[in-house]
Amino acid sequence: MTSAQADVVEVDGAHVSFLYNTDFWGLGTAVVSGDSITFTADPAFSLTRTVAAGGDPLSASHVASSPQALTVVAKSGYQVGFGVRTVYSGNFAVAPAVEGGNSISVSGNGALTGGSYANGLFTSGGSAAAYGGGISFYNGISGTINQTDTLQTKGAFDAVQASVKLISSLSLGTPGTSSVALTSYQYGFTATPLAAAPVPEPATYGMLLGGLGLLGVVARRRKNAPK
Repeated sequence: MTSAQADVVEVDGAHVSFLYNTDFWGLGTAVVSGDSITFTADPAFSLTRTVAAGGDPLSASHVASSPQALTVVAKSGYQVGFGVRTVYSGNFAVAPAVEGGNSISVSGNGALTGGSYANGLFTSGGSAAAYGGGISFYNGISGTINQTDTLQTKGAFDAVQASVKLISSLSLGTPGTSSVALTSYQYGFTATPLAAAPVPEPATYGMLLGGLGLLGVVARRRKNAPK
């Protein structure tokens, strides 16, 4: 199974290259540090809603997804670990409630697929796993969001590709104003050096030279043997 990467921008990490989907993330939204890449979230993930006194409950959400949000390609001499650390950041304020309830939530999840990348095409290697998570806050709480979720590395590939689904939402059941903002989403990968070919031990060289010498002796004896 192969997939083409359309409308992508490539940026360099320390040991990998990142190819991100600009249709989803936007152009120029990425900042790279080492083998991590952080995207500035679309302002549409920032929500503020108010329920007036005597007003009806309400809810709102913003959802966006991409099946090919990011492709990570190992540089020469490395492989990409099949795992990822994700960090989603933002802020929130949930209106207090005496009866009923108010809440906000943020989530970021998807699937990671291992494979290879060549000539603009990602080819799946048959390994896939879900990653990510979500977090919620309730009545009368405000603060910042800095949630980390980790998919442990198991094996490594020449390339990995990530799908993603991001959601920010709020649900208001009592009078007041609540807000939630997903401001950034980060991927952190681990690159591992390829194993170098083993160097023969001195004893191995000695055995090889001894064997060649023995073959030479046998060849000379055969040449000098009477016919």
